Amino acid sequence: MGKMKKLMALLACTAMVAGSIAGCGSSSDTSAPAPAEPAVSEPAGESAEVGSEAAQGDSQVVSEESGTLRMYGPGLFAAVGENGTTDMITGVTRPGYSELIKRWNELYPNVTLEIEPIPWDNWKAAIQTAALSGDYDILIHGNGNADYSLDLTEYLEKDPEVKNALTFYPYRRNPDNMTEVRPYGLSYTLNPVVCVIDKEILKNYGVELPDSSWSLEDMTKIAESCTGTDPVTGKETYGISMVKASDAYKNYILIGRGMDNEIFEFSPKLSETKVKFDTPKTQEVFDYLAELGKYSSPDYLEGLDLANAYTEDHNLAMIWAEDVYNVYNTIKAAGLEDRFMFLPLPKIQEGAHKGITCSNVGDLNICIYKDTEQKELAWKFLKFLVTDPEVQQWFIETNSIPANVEAGSLLYDVMPADYANAITEVIGTSPEGYNSSASVWYDSTWFGTFQSDIVTEFDQLLKGNATSAEVTKDIQGTVDGYLKSLN
Repeated sequence: MGKMKKLMALLACTAMVAGSIAGCGSSSDTSAPAPAEPAVSEPAGESAEVGSEAAQGDSQVVSEESGTLRMYGPGLFAAVGENGTTDMITGVTRPGYSELIKRWNELYPNVTLEIEPIPWDNWKAAIQTAALSGDYDILIHGNGNADYSLDLTEYLEKDPEVKNALTFYPYRRNPDNMTEVRPYGLSYTLNPVVCVIDKEILKNYGVELPDSSWSLEDMTKIAESCTGTDPVTGKETYGISMVKASDAYKNYILIGRGMDNEIFEFSPKLSETKVKFDTPKTQEVFDYLAELGKYSSPDYLEGLDLANAYTEDHNLAMIWAEDVYNVYNTIKAAGLEDRFMFLPLPKIQEGAHKGITCSNVGDLNICIYKDTEQKELAWKFLKFLVTDPEVQQWFIETNSIPANVEAGSLLYDVMPADYANAITEVIGTSPEGYNSSASVWYDSTWFGTFQSDIVTEFDQLLKGNATSAEVTKDIQGTVDGYLKSLN
């Protein structure tokens, strides 16, 4: 873990406090298999003296606490494995979590970590089963589920070092009072949505490059202008690729927020919450998405439009990308860094957050099992994960974006400003407390099949089988039926 002096200086600064958006972890981690046996850290024993020296260098004290922390879940630990992994396409090697365990044992030589990573397949059910078993202290990507994750409000109030270090939390609604949102875990890495711009295609069509002040209207005009036969290369090009159609609810989140379309009026009881989905404003959101669909590849709905993305045969003027670090690595491996750039999605047009990008942010998070008998020790691990300088450097080396604000500055050491600026702007300017899973614009947790209904209706909209009025009416009916069933 290099560059420690620079990172220590960054983390010593006063952390910039900004807003937050929460969401799902990156799907790029799906390829990692779960190990046959959980990885176990060995107590440092005689190495405690070495750990003490390292800790003193970092102005930290070696703990005399003892015990075992048991961890379970998907995400980064599964993606890199214990001993690291190499991407077959980009050739990028990422260090394994054995380095994180080694660092932990330097500071907590008598506390053993038992890490059991799992793949993303059926992860929600697996996490729930693990929580019900009572066998684990920490749930990796527990996703802030209030049913089994500890509310960390009091811990953050008592520990300003952590509270000030992060902008982003897995906020969820308090099931005892739906008007409240609480942090049921900590986000440790982030994945903001950015727009990847093919500068060459825009230049060939004589279209001026946008900057981060652009609007939704600007995006539509660029998409329209760059759909057709490229006047220079003669190739067919398309103006835009949105978030993949199988995750189309994310497209709704982005544009719904961008148009300040508040659809939820929360009451303390879920059954009394009002959902205003079948409105002219929501129809406007879907009309905008349908308009963009005109400038998408015919292969978009089948998920095949990105087959040649970020190669010499790239034919998409703009792409809404989630897995941004991996996208950058792909571009770099192809030697096309000068051809592309990242931008935040356009600015919100009206409302309290006017002028802020409508880009969403996904996260990988970590939660404390609410009934563990080792809450304090588990909290110390969470704090270690989001504040320790060597861990933040490890995140960068694993091609992850730390949720720690100051550590995010290290992106400029590994990618050009044309890419890093968009990432840091999205993260650094997000509204305080905003989170796609607990907002007035969208909430995927509490409303039955709401999320999957949007995906289904979006497909019908882009195929021309339904109008925006029909889409909003169908979804409203489903949500109303669900809320009625609660009574």
